[in-house]
Formats: sequence, C-alpha cells, structure tokens
Amino acid sequence: MSWQTQLLSLAAAGLAYLVFTAIQRLYFSPLAAIPGPKWAALSLWNEFYYDVVCRGTFMWKIQDMHRAYGPCVRINPYEVHILDPDFYDELYVNTKRLDKYRWWTNLAGADGSSFSTITHDQHKLRRGALNPFFSARSVTRLEPLLRSKIDKLCARFDGFVESGEVLRLDAAFMALTMDIICDYAFSHDRKYLDEPDFKLLWKQTIIGAFEGGALGRQFPWMLPIMKRLPLSVVSAMNPSVGHLFSWQAVVKEQVKPIVERVDDITLSGDKDASAKTIFHTLRDSDLPLEEKTSQRLCDEGEIVTGAGSETTAQTITRIMFYLKHVPQTRERLRAELDSAMLKTTATPSWTELQQLPYLVRFYLQ
Repeated sequence: MSWQTQLLSLAAAGLAYLVFTAIQRLYFSPLAAIPGPKWAALSLWNEFYYDVVCRGTFMWKIQDMHRAYGPCVRINPYEVHILDPDFYDELYVNTKRLDKYRWWTNLAGADGSSFSTITHDQHKLRRGALNPFFSARSVTRLEPLLRSKIDKLCARFDGFVESGEVLRLDAAFMALTMDIICDYAFSHDRKYLDEPDFKLLWKQTIIGAFEGGALGRQFPWMLPIMKRLPLSVVSAMNPSVGHLFSWQAVVKEQVKPIVERVDDITLSGDKDASAKTIFHTLRDSDLPLEEKTSQRLCDEGEIVTGAGSETTAQTITRIMFYLKHVPQTRERLRAELDSAMLKTTATPSWTELQQLPYLVRFYLQ
C-alpha cells in the first residue's frame, strides 16, 4: 500500500470519526433533548474560542444562549447551564452525594487540594478538616491580626492622600488579603502592604493564573510540562507564570519542615501558639496519613492562599466601586457607622459592627 493510500485511509477514518461523534452528540447523547445551539453541542472549540482567544467571555455567550433558548441550555457536549434561582436549593442540598466535574478542577493545578478533589467522600474529608479555620469563631480570634493589617493599609492610604498619587484599590486590597491569609496560614506575611505598588505583580500573576486556567481545562497536559521546565525558561516565556511557580516553591519551603516536624512545633508543645499554623493543625489532626503528605498540604496551601486573597480582594474592590457610584447608599452607611463611632472612643469591634442592621444587610447583599 502506497503512502498516498495510507494517507487517504487515515483521512477517511478521521472524517468518519468526526461524523460519528457529531451524530452521537447531537442525537444520542443523554443531553440531546436539552435546548441549545447545535454548534455548542458539537465540540468544546466554541468554549475555547470565547474563554481563551476572547479572554474569559464565554460567560456572556452563555447569557446570550439563555436569552435565545430559556433557563436551561446545553453549553457544550457535556454540560448544561441552568439560570433559575429557584432550582439552586433543589440541586445543592446536603443529602445529595455529588462528585466534582474533572474538567473544572483542571484549572487549579493543585490536585491534592480540597478544591481539586473529585469524589464526594474525599472532598468531605478534606474540606471538613479546613472548616474550623474559617468559622465565625476563628475569624473573631483573628480580629487583632485583621486590625493591624487594616491599620497599616489606612496609613498607606494617608500617604497617597498627602502625595496626590493615584491609588490602585484592587492592588491595595489584594495586598491586604494576601498578607492576612499568609499570616494566618504560615504565621508570617509576605509584606505586600509595604511594597510601593502593593506588589502589583502578584495581582497580575493571579489574574494570569485564572486566565491560564481556561487554557488548562482545554489542554490539561500543558501545566505538568511547564512545571518540568527550568524556572528561568518559564519566566522568560511568561513572567506571571514564572512568578506563580516561584511562589509555589516558597509554599513548599514553608510546608515541608512542618510536615517533617523539623520546626519542632506540635499542638501540645510549649512554644508560642501564634507560631502554629493551619498546617500544624492539619499535620496533627486525625486525617489519614496519606492526607498529610508534603505535596498534598502544599497543594492545599496554594489554594488557601490564592483563593483566600483574590476572591475577598475582588469583593472589597467592587464594594468600593459601588459606594462611589451610589451616593445614597454610601451616605446611609456612613451615617450608621458615624453613629456607632460616637458611642465609643475605640474602633468598634467585629461583634459591635454586627449589631448595625444596615451594614449587615449591605455586606450580605
């Protein structure tokens, strides 16, 4: 058989596979009856175009699909998107056992973390070990730490007022949340609040990681390959990814001695309790030994610090934008806070702030 014949046979087999796959996805898939555009049901390349080429705009395309097809639409060969608030309580209930969709965990690059855990039981085990650290009681104990970081940020704000420089609130709040979560997780912060630009590179790195996550979902083999390359090569290709990998290396340096007990701190020890971190508690917990490996706790640390900084910083930034452009809300909130401040010579505590009805309704919304 000549090479031309072999090439034609290969092309014919490929074409037959594409036709068979298209027919299966359009007419015989379990999702075939779900409304939605046919091109979305055929392949994932549509999602690739909007999320990778057009940089995260697929969510807006999904909105267009809902306008055209209703509250339940098929957005790709494997997924259905539902725009119905009443359905939320029916789907997300404690009695259901739901595994995560592997496609969405590919973006994290931290397979040992709670976020990337696929099975229901293992996720419950890992997430349950973290829950006490983020309870209302734990946050209340963190109040002195929170106040010290906020005071430092306010002092930086005063400096910008005096100098007349333009202040990037998103970078400032990112530095605040990063220093808080790192102090909580590792017992010392990154000093990003001391940086002249609030370590804007870190803000850009996290945004770049989220954008890269869209590519990682489509091609999950890319990240493992990049991690095998020298850091200098990765940094030359993409400075943000290089900075992210450098940060991951620092996390490993901090977690490894804890797991190996090199630092000599245990929950029953005599050393200062402030030196004990989330990872000391996880190490000395009742988790199975396979859940306490250095790599798994490093993965957990990456997600805790990354997610604990960016999500909160984005929320605060948007709150400030909203207050700037909705003066009636801003003035009502300020009046309630001023009234609370008149009743005490000290800054109100977290417990006292929770007694302010408009403030509580504001942040809940």
